[in-house]
Amino acid sequence: MNKKWYPCELHCHTVHSDGDFTVERLISTAKERKLSGIFLTDHNTMSGYEQTQNEKELCIVKGIEWTTYFGHMLVIDCDSYVDWRDAVPDNIDEKIADVKEKRGIVGIAHPFQLGTPVCTGGHWDFRVKKWENVSYMEIFSEGSPYINTLNLKARRLWHSLLTQGYRIAPTMGRDWHRETKNIYKSACTYLLIDGEITAGKMKKAVEEGRTLVTNGIFMSFNDKNGKTAGDTFEAGETVLRISTDLSRHRELEPEREIRAEKFVLCSSEGEREYPFGDTLTFTAKENEWYSLELWGSTDGRENTLLCLAAPFYTK
Repeated sequence: MNKKWYPCELHCHTVHSDGDFTVERLISTAKERKLSGIFLTDHNTMSGYEQTQNEKELCIVKGIEWTTYFGHMLVIDCDSYVDWRDAVPDNIDEKIADVKEKRGIVGIAHPFQLGTPVCTGGHWDFRVKKWENVSYMEIFSEGSPYINTLNLKARRLWHSLLTQGYRIAPTMGRDWHRETKNIYKSACTYLLIDGEITAGKMKKAVEEGRTLVTNGIFMSFNDKNGKTAGDTFEAGETVLRISTDLSRHRELEPEREIRAEKFVLCSSEGEREYPFGDTLTFTAKENEWYSLELWGSTDGRENTLLCLAAPFYTK
């Protein structure tokens, strides 16, 4: 099959919790945003998912945002319910293991969101020891790192976990509650999927670390063997062939200019800058992770993070 990147939104709310969207309006707005799929993640309930069963055009994955005093955790596509009400900092590993046993996956929502009294429980205070059971983390929340500066703190936490050997996918969570006060229509998470998109393939892409996070511009890359984000590369001289695309952004937000200016390649050793272009050449070290980022300007703001890809790894 041919692999394709699909634009998706992985954090959505409706009137079944604290959103303004009806389920029907969320679906129609997602289609207007040219999205291919969503995770439906109302706070502490999956009741809205029952209303999606007749939807044929938009791919919808059932989920729930565990909303506690110690953090918000996204639980996606469990075979059966796992009780969130007794989740506390010291038993979260057991709770996550229960989710995995029921074939669900777990993501960390907005880990550095302001807590009490602004948004009780939004800050991640669970004491995870088995990070290998966490599939993804919201690196972008609300669409852009300069709108929500806590995104850059989440990026640093994610980098530290990668350096410790944990393969955690980055995602963007719009934390989509309503149409108003929600800028950057083209911001989303892209998922790399074989063939046509399905709920199972969306879940698998996140689980396998095949994600791309953007506030508008799309970027893809591969090496000489066709390998890309989530794959394992050979160590040594590496040439990445890179393409960028602004077509979806221009359709949704023709008034907002985005200008790509440089690449940043992140690893456990830090960050290295490269000029913007269609190739990037570097020497990949053994047993390392690498995440490619695209930096530039938008809305008159210079030197801002526009897009980042899930890591690739070396043997």
